[in-house]
Amino acid sequence: MKRINIVFVILLVFSGIFTFQSCKEEEGTITSFGAFTQPVLVAPANGTFINLAGTTVDLKWSSTDAEGDPQKWDIYFGTSDDPGLVKTGHNSQTYTVTVAIGTEYFWRVVGTDANGIPTRSETWSFEIVDPNAPIDVTLSWATDALKQLGLDLDPRDAANLRLLIRKEDLTSVKTVNTTDFEVYSVFNTLADGKYYIATDLFGTVDAGDFNMPLTLDLELNLYQRGVMDETIPFNQVMTNEYACSSYRVYLGYIVKTGSTYVFTKEVTKPVSPYSAIWYGTDNADFLYDSEVETYMGCSLQIKGLSYGWMSDYWGEVIFKGGTANITIDPATGDVTIPNQFYCRTRWLGAVQLDYYIEGTGTYDATGQYPIMTITYDLIQNGVSMASQDPASDPAFVAHLTQDPNGLKGGKGAAVIKFTRPLVKPAERK
Repeated sequence: MKRINIVFVILLVFSGIFTFQSCKEEEGTITSFGAFTQPVLVAPANGTFINLAGTTVDLKWSSTDAEGDPQKWDIYFGTSDDPGLVKTGHNSQTYTVTVAIGTEYFWRVVGTDANGIPTRSETWSFEIVDPNAPIDVTLSWATDALKQLGLDLDPRDAANLRLLIRKEDLTSVKTVNTTDFEVYSVFNTLADGKYYIATDLFGTVDAGDFNMPLTLDLELNLYQRGVMDETIPFNQVMTNEYACSSYRVYLGYIVKTGSTYVFTKEVTKPVSPYSAIWYGTDNADFLYDSEVETYMGCSLQIKGLSYGWMSDYWGEVIFKGGTANITIDPATGDVTIPNQFYCRTRWLGAVQLDYYIEGTGTYDATGQYPIMTITYDLIQNGVSMASQDPASDPAFVAHLTQDPNGLKGGKGAAVIKFTRPLVKPAERK
């Protein structure tokens, strides 16, 4: 009996379904309406900044209806990305809103045709420029640590630079120093005038025996919302060799006039009256062409002594160092290279003991070009290398000039290069 009832119920259900579909087919009608097309933005452009003289903006969009139904638009407008309803039943595709400077606005519209079918737009935005917006000055940098050290270091870990804001007379306004890229955000509080933008190295990575000088590429970004977004590159403008305030690099200057900021790129590195490229000969017995240069780091540096003859005559390749501190007394012209680490080399691929350098000399600027003579020695494991080499005993001598023509009529005119069997310096007798 139960099975018969169940079958009867199932038959009734199916009978009802077929009867419903049949009715829809016989009696139902389908009507198609042409609703408004999805609104297309006309103005202002989405995400744009608007420089405005007055206090109103016209919102404009475009949409059509195939049946020519009267327009009924609901307008949503405000400072939230989900703007509120401000107008219903608006009958045109332009709507005027009141705005304030420095404010971002969001808006959208919903159109309804005569049959109540809605069509919604996307949500659009624009921002009214504040001509007095503050400016952010950001200093960032990159290094070649991967190439030089084999370490893929974050540039902020490889070098810690400071951002320096200086008045036209170079007195300090602000020194920004964090462990991140540096940002100065209150330039708008400064008086009108000319301000230099500079940087120096507060600290750098210590890779121990793998230390090599890193090259620093800098970027300066000037960002004033809606007004300026300018990035100025400074490629290979610094090294990490000199972590000190005296190794200061000026990148340029900003002229502030009210809320207008104009940057001029003008790179100036530390200089000394003794900074120069030096021509002439290095190691007077061999007359190798000079590769000597003097320049400012944390102090006056000399680079290049021994370069040519060490690689050619000794057969040793410098892979670390090659730079030393040097002092020149402006009153007497006395030159001093105090005893210090100078370089590390490879001989036939093998790393040699460290070389130290010391020396004295004279500096003469009375002629057309300054002339400098340096008598120096390289010391390895406490042993004088000059005294171990009969051709150079008791010292190596460099005769240098700033005259591009060198000494005595030509920098390479009298070069004599001796060929000797390659022996380790400590074995030279």
